[in-house]
Amino acid sequence: GGPRPRRPPGPKPEPVPTAAPCPQRCRRAGTLQSNFCSSDFVLTGTVKSVSRGPPQEPGWAVLSVLGVFKAQAALGLPQPAKGSSMRLQLPCRLCPSLKKGSSYVLMGRLGADGAALLPPDAFVVPYRPQQQQVLGNLSKRPCRGSP
Repeated sequence: GGPRPRRPPGPKPEPVPTAAPCPQRCRRAGTLQSNFCSSDFVLTGTVKSVSRGPPQEPGWAVLSVLGVFKAQAALGLPQPAKGSSMRLQLPCRLCPSLKKGSSYVLMGRLGADGAALLPPDAFVVPYRPQQQQVLGNLSKRPCRGSP
């Protein structure tokens, strides 16, 4: 056999845009106290499922709510919210990192459509029972304008 015909190189596929750009490093900043007022909602919950869809679409986490400390009405949660399920949109596929069955303190944003969002810079920490009192105290204090 003779030499095989070579195909001309085709155009390189464009990278698929993600729902929201992810930072180089997923890192939370600050403390429970410093993030409480700047967040649209604050709650504690146990992750029931996490789905990271196709790259161009946001992922979702479904939580079983343990407690809500800010924006219960805006999230459309019943009173008491404990035990109810809630969906959180995850614009970044990489972070925050959530594990099924683990409990977290979650501080995030409300999207224009009212959906609860956990952006890459959301304050998310593993939940410990002693945080319940700290969060309860923070929820009683009025939040002033951003420092």
